[in-house]
Amino acid sequence: MTRDYIPSSASDFNSFQENLNEEVTANATAWNVPAPEVTALNTWSAGYEPKYNAIVNKNSRTREQVVAHDQYKSDFVAFLRPFCQSFLTNNLLIPVSERVALGLNPRGLNPPSERPAILSAPIPSMKPLGGGMVQFGFKVADSTSRGRHPESNGVEVYYRLEPVNVGPQPINDSLVEEEVSGTTGNEIPFEKAFNTRARFVSEMGLQNIGMRLNIYARWVNTSNPVKNGPYSSIISMVIS
Repeated sequence: MTRDYIPSSASDFNSFQENLNEEVTANATAWNVPAPEVTALNTWSAGYEPKYNAIVNKNSRTREQVVAHDQYKSDFVAFLRPFCQSFLTNNLLIPVSERVALGLNPRGLNPPSERPAILSAPIPSMKPLGGGMVQFGFKVADSTSRGRHPESNGVEVYYRLEPVNVGPQPINDSLVEEEVSGTTGNEIPFEKAFNTRARFVSEMGLQNIGMRLNIYARWVNTSNPVKNGPYSSIISMVIS
């Protein structure tokens, strides 16, 4: 539910506030709404009724009455928003069905769908652009086009720079944390980076021209790391 739960039209707003005032007054103790807040709501509601009645008949109302109504309604709404948010919208003492009947917008009615676990590894590629610049690309295993995995928030890239006379070491899932921390006996540990795009350019630095860059990667779900995907194979290139 993304619509504003406080109606904009005067007639709908009047029905909304009347129903809200009646239900809150009747259930204030059960819903644990503080007495001073209930009194304030009663006062605002009582003050709105004559302002609304004065503008119902379009043929007899005056401009002054419309202005007075609109100003009072605006102030009333400014009171209602924090009131509803503080005491009603997410009040677990009020059944969701009753909050819906009140016209509120309780959280959790339409929870976001859970992303499934990522089952495939990205297919990585690198292209030297000169001047220490490298273009990285990652595509979904079952797709011929480049694009971030639909269930991921981005790609997690593990990289290592080393002289060309040092051979890249194999990588597997069980050794990833050890590789990153440099505890597997590799002279140079892998470092980790993250990007929300499946294709991007990174500046590796002029000082690294001639160095070999080794990378592997995985698609990640930043809200639930348990659903991160498997790691790709390692690939290498020489920076130019």
